[in-house]
Amino acid sequence: MNYVIRRLLNNQFIRFGLVGVSGLFVDLLALAVLIQIVGLDPFIGRVLSIWVAMTNNWVWNRLFTFKSEGSRLSEYLRFVAVNSVGAVINYSTYSALIGFLDGFSAYLAVILATLVSMIFNFVLSKVYAFKA
Repeated sequence: MNYVIRRLLNNQFIRFGLVGVSGLFVDLLALAVLIQIVGLDPFIGRVLSIWVAMTNNWVWNRLFTFKSEGSRLSEYLRFVAVNSVGAVINYSTYSALIGFLDGFSAYLAVILATLVSMIFNFVLSKVYAFKA
């Protein structure tokens, strides 16, 4: 069993996915706070929750997925640039789901939108954001 776990954790895409799951939880928590406690509109709250999750994912991808030792600032800026394009895909999917499907859960929309943008974010993070 330990062999299987170690083998899975050697796979960069699996590590990226695990970080993505942590980012999804951060995203959902941030969105819940922004909508239910702060009182923001779900569309505005989503813009902010994406940024919070993106920052979480940068930290953990830097340390765990890509094990980067590059310049933090330039790497963060590249990561934000790359993931901002992914965020547009994510936000568009989210907005379409809650905007056009009456009563669709904002939280389920976050999950589905994250899945849609995940592969795009992985590829561009790997080849651009965390390059040596």
